[in-house]
Amino acid sequence: MKRTLVGYVICAGLLLGGCASSEEDVDPSRIEYQTIHTDGEYGPTRTITDAETNAELDRTTEEVEWEDQPVPIEREPDVKATFLFTPNDAPERSLDFGIWYEEQIIGGIDPKDSRGELTADQVTLFKSIFDDQE
Repeated sequence: MKRTLVGYVICAGLLLGGCASSEEDVDPSRIEYQTIHTDGEYGPTRTITDAETNAELDRTTEEVEWEDQPVPIEREPDVKATFLFTPNDAPERSLDFGIWYEEQIIGGIDPKDSRGELTADQVTLFKSIFDDQE
């Protein structure tokens, strides 16, 4: 009985570990985003498909120290971005982020359930990429 239980735990760990590691190294295949205008309305959805730019943005979000705390900002984010991942032999998955430049915060949107502080350099990078694409 003990051997069976140990064997099951090892198999489950290998299965879960294999699934987790297979997607960790995948950069987004595209990033769709909208920027807010001075009138408070969002512009059209734009798409970034350049692999280098997508990898750079993905690395930047991975450098953020995330907290399981809600985003404490009531206003809409300056940028709403969806990172779309298409791993081999797996369904597409997406991560939605809001970026607030002035507050130097990146966080989950809908729900606002996690957040991280951005450095000034990270804010500058996001601005240069998202504002330059318009």
